[in-house]
Amino acid sequence: MSLSAAATASGLMLISAVTHALVGVIMKSRDDKLVFRGVLGLTSAVVVLPFVFFAAVPPADVWVWLALGAALHFAYQLSQIAAFNRGDMSLVYPVMRGVAPALVALFAFFILKESLSALAIIGLMIVTACLIGFGWQRESTQKGGSAQKGWRAALLFAGLCGALTAGYTVIDAKGIRLFGDQLSYIVWFFLIDGLGVAIIAAVFRRGKLVQALRAERLSGMAAGVLSLVSYGAALMALSLAPAAKLAALRETSIIFGAIFAVIWLKESFGVRRITLAFGLAFGLILMQMG
Repeated sequence: MSLSAAATASGLMLISAVTHALVGVIMKSRDDKLVFRGVLGLTSAVVVLPFVFFAAVPPADVWVWLALGAALHFAYQLSQIAAFNRGDMSLVYPVMRGVAPALVALFAFFILKESLSALAIIGLMIVTACLIGFGWQRESTQKGGSAQKGWRAALLFAGLCGALTAGYTVIDAKGIRLFGDQLSYIVWFFLIDGLGVAIIAAVFRRGKLVQALRAERLSGMAAGVLSLVSYGAALMALSLAPAAKLAALRETSIIFGAIFAVIWLKESFGVRRITLAFGLAFGLILMQMG
């Protein structure tokens, strides 16, 4: 891999991190997250629809990876809705993003035949620990009946999000590399990915759907464009460089997410998370050096 390809991949992943955090904070602020997520997916699908007529049709073996990646992404979206409905963004977002890098490294080793140096593994461990530390509740906030139950449920869904993120990241890296046509893969992915949650929202909201759409359509459409930029950039990056390093770089979205949560959601940051941010930066430096 050339230095220019690595730099391009890193730049794309940073763009992905910022836009992903923006989508997260917009979603957390919405009342009906299911309808919001449905509008988001439909918007992304509509934006890429005209390009289907110019995109190359994937061969059968690529369709397998496309379908599997879209299925995991669908499950991820439902888990993200459940996590955001049960916990603050400053709790669930770091955990759902922090679990992913270590699992991506593991999955990439078996599926993509990628390996990390000892220094990169140390950096990965630091990154993962710091990202999870961002969202970990203090002991004093973990006591009490219903609050305790809600905290545990939020973390459970956040952890599931992390596992699913790792899964679809490696699956999509495999698919886009196998296809070789990055832009066509992105078009087909967003086209099939945009329907699942929209169908679920239409079924479960039924009589309330029109009212919910009025409230969520503008924010959902804006987030749909941002989501297209975010994961489109990530897919391009995954076609250029090792998945484990890029996954860790994308999860710096938690820093941007924390900043956005402080500004727009009025959630606290604190000295502990500032310290963890420096630890995260140090871990990423080790990964890039490795």
